[in-house]
Amino acid sequence: MKLSSKPKIVYMADPDYGNHPYPYVFAGIPNTLEAMGLDVFYMNTEIATLDSFRQEIDRFKPEILFGFIQHRQQVFKIAGFLEEYHPVAAINWYQEEPNSIVGNDELDGPNVLEAIQSFDMWFGIDKNMVPFWKTKAMYMPPGFDDSVYYNAGLEPCFDVSYIGQLGPKKVTEMYWPYMKELARYGKKAMLAINRPMGLPLLPRSFEGFIRSKKRRYFLQSLPFWRCQWQSPKNEQEKALLIGRSKIHFGLNRVRGNWEEGLKALLPEYPLDRHGLFYQLKSRPFQAVGAGAMVLNEYCPELEDLFEIGKEIITFEFGDLQGLRDKLFWYVHHDEQRERIARAGYERGRKQHTISARVRQIFDIVRKRL
Repeated sequence: MKLSSKPKIVYMADPDYGNHPYPYVFAGIPNTLEAMGLDVFYMNTEIATLDSFRQEIDRFKPEILFGFIQHRQQVFKIAGFLEEYHPVAAINWYQEEPNSIVGNDELDGPNVLEAIQSFDMWFGIDKNMVPFWKTKAMYMPPGFDDSVYYNAGLEPCFDVSYIGQLGPKKVTEMYWPYMKELARYGKKAMLAINRPMGLPLLPRSFEGFIRSKKRRYFLQSLPFWRCQWQSPKNEQEKALLIGRSKIHFGLNRVRGNWEEGLKALLPEYPLDRHGLFYQLKSRPFQAVGAGAMVLNEYCPELEDLFEIGKEIITFEFGDLQGLRDKLFWYVHHDEQRERIARAGYERGRKQHTISARVRQIFDIVRKRL
């Protein structure tokens, strides 16, 4: 495909749709595109109609439609538009796999595989999904916004930090042993999760009570709350939290009510040796970008992105003693930890920014479309 060095782009995303925990993550890509000197028109897919879709494309005359559409319903919506009007190539960079290929139940609609045939090319963060996509598809890992995530030279005040949601029962049960390991560091641990540490797991009704956002600040003042807590309101706050941490901790395994549906749909999809799905998340990229040392659950893709042991540190899923030992050692060995953090920071800014990913995507489009 002939694509100019600075193509005009219609950027399509769904930041306001559904109950996404971090709607502001969608802002990084259009900002990056504009910083690259590209002419960009932003289209919010939630409010777009077929008529407005057609009119804005005709008015702006883009060379390509660049999607960062993550919600399944919105993927179907734009796929339907493309069936009606498809004047230029349309691509999408999907970051909700494997957990958003199918719905949580039969009432949650069909699977995404049925929709992407309308797109000319599909980029996803799950290398294992590439053979199953029903259009030209390429693996493209997450990146970080280097205008937000950078080493601000902050003095670390947390030994370890973690940002995430514990989710429903089966997810909480999987993550809980790791949260208890982090909670060993007490007030030197910053756990931006949706329930207090210091209480055991409780029956569902009580869990709902202590996870309430309205009660969170009150509960944090009680003596049983063992760790620091914060709820980042935007990417800047999240970057600041990570940048004030010696170590940022990450997990990859994902669970949910969608699992059985995806196994039935794709029986040949390769699970890990634990029989679980995993997702290469954006957090380790953001963490190296903010200057923290990454201690992340191992997955094979990380070997192609970082030099493990020199740029990031990994641990094996299920090996809590190994995690405990590594966490303790790196918290108490500043020189070695800071050397790894610097090396990860340098690799991240060279190869793992969103602008680097966008350039990779456009290079692939030029060669394969």
